[in-house]
Amino acid sequence: MKNFTFTVTLMEHSIKIELPSGATLSLLDQKHTRFDLEDNELFLLVKMGQIRVIAADLTLLPQLEFDRVVRWNTTAYDLPLAVLTQHLVNLAEEAGLSLRAKPEPVKIPKNLVSSCNKATDELLEVLNTFGIKLEKKKFSSAKAQHRWNKSLANIEFFVKRTDSQATVVWQKSNQLVIKAGAKLAPTGGLKADGTPGLAYRFTQTLREEQQASWDPNLFITTEDIILRSVNEVGHFLYFAGTNSWLELIDNKGRTLHEWAAV
Repeated sequence: MKNFTFTVTLMEHSIKIELPSGATLSLLDQKHTRFDLEDNELFLLVKMGQIRVIAADLTLLPQLEFDRVVRWNTTAYDLPLAVLTQHLVNLAEEAGLSLRAKPEPVKIPKNLVSSCNKATDELLEVLNTFGIKLEKKKFSSAKAQHRWNKSLANIEFFVKRTDSQATVVWQKSNQLVIKAGAKLAPTGGLKADGTPGLAYRFTQTLREEQQASWDPNLFITTEDIILRSVNEVGHFLYFAGTNSWLELIDNKGRTLHEWAAV
């Protein structure tokens, strides 16, 4: 590890770091994507110390769980942002990381490689200090743990998909209420060859159990429906196929994952 000095400012929900070059880092302890980027700034999404996303465009934000955001203002390096972002993506992939989102590839001019190396060396030394490493972890938890608490019983979460819309309340640890008037996805859960998959069969089982509470012609629920888990809610509404902890969002844009992750 190289020896150099950087300045750290502790804030309520973040850490701001000034690097020797004059570039700055912001480390945000958050599980949501409500943040802005300044000019010449890129971001990393991190889960359990492992980098999952590298990008400079907020439109590239995928639907995934993470627990930290890193914002890197690169103005001090006087390098094209797209080139520096690509260089960092290349380093991540060479280290064996499978990134969930990255920008369209650009060619790095040979005369900029050395400057890019100096910039990313500085970045990675500091990130390593804070437990974020550009390496593939051998073992990691497949899924975040979630826990119900009493405050959740008073919050409405919304599903707003093209194929399904619903209002859901997690009223007890093993009871999630789908409010009457929810729209169910009419199709889904099929394999690539068009045959029914496990998601399709499980969804059909749930819908058959609740057949008195929804209209099979309109695919609209006619009364409140109580299910036992977030997994069941995702299957019942839209055949699952995505992370339902991120699909359920309150009226302020916070996901159920943000509320319940432990």
